[in-house]
Amino acid sequence: MYNLFKNIICLLLINTFANASPLEGCLILILMYYKFTDDISVLQLNWLTILVIIMYLLLILRLLVLPIAYKKLENSENYKLISKFIHKLKQSNYLKLTVLVIAYFCYCPTGLPYFSGDFYGQLIQGLIFGLLGSYIVLYIYWYIEDKIKNRIKI
Repeated sequence: MYNLFKNIICLLLINTFANASPLEGCLILILMYYKFTDDISVLQLNWLTILVIIMYLLLILRLLVLPIAYKKLENSENYKLISKFIHKLKQSNYLKLTVLVIAYFCYCPTGLPYFSGDFYGQLIQGLIFGLLGSYIVLYIYWYIEDKIKNRIKI
């Protein structure tokens, strides 16, 4: 039971770091402060600019969380359930598609409502801020890694 709980908590933490909803909320608050503040000093403007740049860097870097974490856990002895899940996810296109659908529906905006209420608006925002973008980057990473391995074998 402990092993199952440990694996689930680890997977939840990894996916929490890969999801950018909290970053989105902070970024929206910073940008709203930018927009609605009339009397802003140069020093405040510089700090706000630095904060916005840091937020954008974090949005980009969080896309690398899944490839790095899954690479480390792929052959882990301590997290055997996650290791089995990663191996099955790598092999099964059906499971990949299922995970993408779940990631699409798990996106919960914290700062702004969806760009629009339709499918495409939610898809775009989920790609930018949600787990959907992180999993797509993970699948692209696995695809490129596989092509490189096959190229080296030839």
